[in-house]
Amino acid sequence: MVEIAELGGYRLFHLLEEARFFDRASQGCELSVEEETSAWAHFCKKNGIEGGNPVIPYAYSGCSLPDLRDVAAREGRISKWKQSEFSPLVEEYFDQHKGQMEKVVYSLLRAKDPGVARELWFRIHEGEATFAELAPVHSSGAEKFTGGIIGPVALGSAHPALAEHLRGAHEGGLLRPFRAGEWHLVARLEKRIPAVLNDQLRNGIIEELAKKQMEAHVRQR
Repeated sequence: MVEIAELGGYRLFHLLEEARFFDRASQGCELSVEEETSAWAHFCKKNGIEGGNPVIPYAYSGCSLPDLRDVAAREGRISKWKQSEFSPLVEEYFDQHKGQMEKVVYSLLRAKDPGVARELWFRIHEGEATFAELAPVHSSGAEKFTGGIIGPVALGSAHPALAEHLRGAHEGGLLRPFRAGEWHLVARLEKRIPAVLNDQLRNGIIEELAKKQMEAHVRQR
């Protein structure tokens, strides 16, 4: 018998609670024969299971083929529940968070010294140097290796101060140096990519809403 303390030590207790939540929530969702077939096909594709004599994936060591079919059906029921429960909420959620889902491509330099940031901004503003030239020498983050370019990334994933400046910028606009946490940044918005509610984003929102409900339930236990 596995003890709760052991689950906690391996950081598995929350995973177990999450699994139990989704099992209970999806309990009333029955799959048709076609849905079970589709769930199994999706499971096989996701886990690289092929042919009539499939090899059991390492992640499912100890499971038989019937066990795997049960796992696939379980995932199918949970997916069906998520779609049924949260599809009606997607458009409202999208409207409320559309600004954060917008993606941007921007050039960035960062410096600890505000004087250095002002000097870098001046050199770019006057055409004496480019982000691509300055980033490998003067910057300190991932942009050091990409010629200063970051993105496309969701605006909501950026530092709040940076996101606020980019949100109000126009494409090609060089922003004056500003502080974001411990850094002084020089940035230019290169491209703005509006959020579009396509199937991929719709499914992402459904997953996000399901995750939020699950986390709220687990916290209350």
